Amino acid sequence: IGGGVPLAALLATEAVSCFEPGDQGGTYNGNPLMTAVGSAVFDVMSTPSFLHTVEQRGEQLKRKLEGLSQDFALGAVSGKGLLLALETGKQSAPEIVKRAFTEGFLLNAPRENRLRFMPALNVSCDEIEEMAQGLEKILKELCDGR
Repeated sequence: IGGGVPLAALLATEAVSCFEPGDQGGTYNGNPLMTAVGSAVFDVMSTPSFLHTVEQRGEQLKRKLEGLSQDFALGAVSGKGLLLALETGKQSAPEIVKRAFTEGFLLNAPRENRLRFMPALNVSCDEIEEMAQGLEKILKELCDGR
């Protein structure tokens, strides 16, 4: 809800809430700067085109990962939207993450043979293309034994 800025909120109906206004405090709530950030994030996310664009970027990312999987004999692409995973087959996912970092990309390897992709919801078409090209370069190097 804070678009990367530490912000928290508690939402509950009156029927289930055990709090009165002001009872619940926390490190990430209640200050004017964070409230302004949360409001700005809400304004962007509630525009009619936002979700449509997120869906398009998710489809783009999935197509790119499926193409890389086919080109390099990797495994399945799983997940939904912009939260996707790619099975790396014989390639070490942690090694790919290490190489990606040196190329300026942040990837995650939750398992030895799986990469996780979770870009920001406002990721651009060009940023997905750049990441896919960088990942392709890394996979070529690994497949060539460099």
